[in-house]
Amino acid sequence: MSKILTVYDDVDPLNNIISALTLHADEIFYVYHHDIPDRYFENIRKVIGKYTSAPVHFIQLNDDEKELNEILEHSEDLIIDVGGAKYLSLFLFELASAKENRLVYYDDDENCVKDYRSHSVITKDVFKLTIEDVLNLRGGTIKSCMHKPATDPETKEAILDLVEKNFTSYNSFTRFITKLNSILNDSKYLGYNMYKLDEKDRINIVTDNCYRNSKDLFEIDEKDRLRFKNKKLREMVSVSGSFLENYLYIRLTESGLFDDVMMSVVIDFADERYSHPVRCEIDCMIIKDNRLLFVSCKSTKADTEALNEIYVHNHRFGNVLSVPVLCVLDELDRKYPSTYAKGEELGIYLVDRSSFLENDVSEIFASILDGTYIYDDVD
Repeated sequence: MSKILTVYDDVDPLNNIISALTLHADEIFYVYHHDIPDRYFENIRKVIGKYTSAPVHFIQLNDDEKELNEILEHSEDLIIDVGGAKYLSLFLFELASAKENRLVYYDDDENCVKDYRSHSVITKDVFKLTIEDVLNLRGGTIKSCMHKPATDPETKEAILDLVEKNFTSYNSFTRFITKLNSILNDSKYLGYNMYKLDEKDRINIVTDNCYRNSKDLFEIDEKDRLRFKNKKLREMVSVSGSFLENYLYIRLTESGLFDDVMMSVVIDFADERYSHPVRCEIDCMIIKDNRLLFVSCKSTKADTEALNEIYVHNHRFGNVLSVPVLCVLDELDRKYPSTYAKGEELGIYLVDRSSFLENDVSEIFASILDGTYIYDDVD
């Protein structure tokens, strides 16, 4: 039977659970000094309880040396996790180093658990958290996905073709989609994803430069009836931004480079102080080896507000391994250099049109996760 003792870390939530889950602890002890809201402890119990029935104890210390020695003396096989960088972790290390207890820590740079005395790797097979786990540790709960991703082959193929045909003029494409939706909302619905157009609206659609690149979306017959290929594509036209979100989701999931990808995630982070939901939406979330990307998708122009929003989401729900990403189908570094430079200064990774044109976009996100991403030069 293995037990593990660690100092509760109120800065980086990964330090609270990775070693315990990786080493399959049968009982887990957390020690801490100052008063901590019970909901923070419940967040840990929620994630740990998903994978193990090991008892979890939270012990507030009043006399550090006396109480820690009592714990150490009564548990000879106790593993000491000294990963937290704070006074209490150092003091615990000082007490335990004179005993025979095993000393371990989670190395978040190399994503492995190491033995402190020998600095050797105990295991590189570190426990992998899900996107939901990472959010739960910071008090966030996934409530739904606002826009459901396309799943059938026909729709996925149409989305990929539509977005890629319009890479170089995506702003025009989104304007076309918005105009199309407005026209259809005022047109007679004939059923079976079909609408009756008047002559003026038909001409307005077919003379748009983006019409020729939208044949995968709908057809117009000789009787001026516009028919979508399926219901999902019609639904997507009502929210023009859903095309880029779906494109990104399809490319990332089909690449096989990531542990999980989620689209249009609605997160509730209200605590017991609120009787109503407190929610936000994140366009895309990607996780690989516990490294989580918070992604904001913008069809065209991105501004300071967009940077600040995704920066705050990462700060609120992320950890030391998570990073914010702004994805926009425009040349951000050339058209909006001040926005691009601010994003780089804030540590926000920027995926713009050149990333889509010059690479497989999934490889760009993989480079963010493995540390090889390079920002564009801003003149």
